[in-house]
Amino acid sequence: MTCLIDFEALKEPFLEKQIHWRVGSTNAKKLGVKPWEATKGIPLAYIDARDVMKRLDDVLGVENWQDSYSYEGGRTTCVLSINVNGQWVFKSDGAGDTDIEGEKGGISDAFKRAAVKWGVGRYLYYLPNTWVDLENGKIKVTPKLPDWAKPGMNNGMARYGAALDEHIESIVAIKKLLSTNDVALAREAFGEIGEQGQIALWKAPSKGGVFTTKEREQLKMGDTA
Repeated sequence: MTCLIDFEALKEPFLEKQIHWRVGSTNAKKLGVKPWEATKGIPLAYIDARDVMKRLDDVLGVENWQDSYSYEGGRTTCVLSINVNGQWVFKSDGAGDTDIEGEKGGISDAFKRAAVKWGVGRYLYYLPNTWVDLENGKIKVTPKLPDWAKPGMNNGMARYGAALDEHIESIVAIKKLLSTNDVALAREAFGEIGEQGQIALWKAPSKGGVFTTKEREQLKMGDTA
């Protein structure tokens, strides 16, 4: 079964409300005070594992990714596999137990780090390190993200709209062929759209995609990538 993957959609920035912040380095040592008495710190951005799961579900479909874990010496390793054109390809990373949730926190961190290998949330690593004010060891004012780290027009919806406009005649023809069970010709016509067009149009019907669930299943049976 072919899985068309929009890797750019995996990499897209998350909504600002999905970004959380924790304190990294502080000026506590320079001031000679306790960590919670620091007045300045560097904010580090992160996302929840649940948002990573939703991104994988939305872009790939729940049936096209899977995760597994191993635990040894206080370190959890996550293997995150994605179905790429009928073959399972995996990338892995690990994390140690956290101070708050122990092994559970390690599982979550390992999963998110493995997802970064696939591009999910990787852009957060490139945010500039800037000092901000702290109050009782916490960030006083939520940092502002640079424009390039915000969801913009270069996203899946924009690419979907552009592909829809460009290939509308082919889409109509493909849907007509599928309705008359001319699946082979429909697959051939879908292949002629080109890989980038296929990826952009491979949007689930629950998300407003042009092809129904049945039509997607018919098209997936062929080699469309």
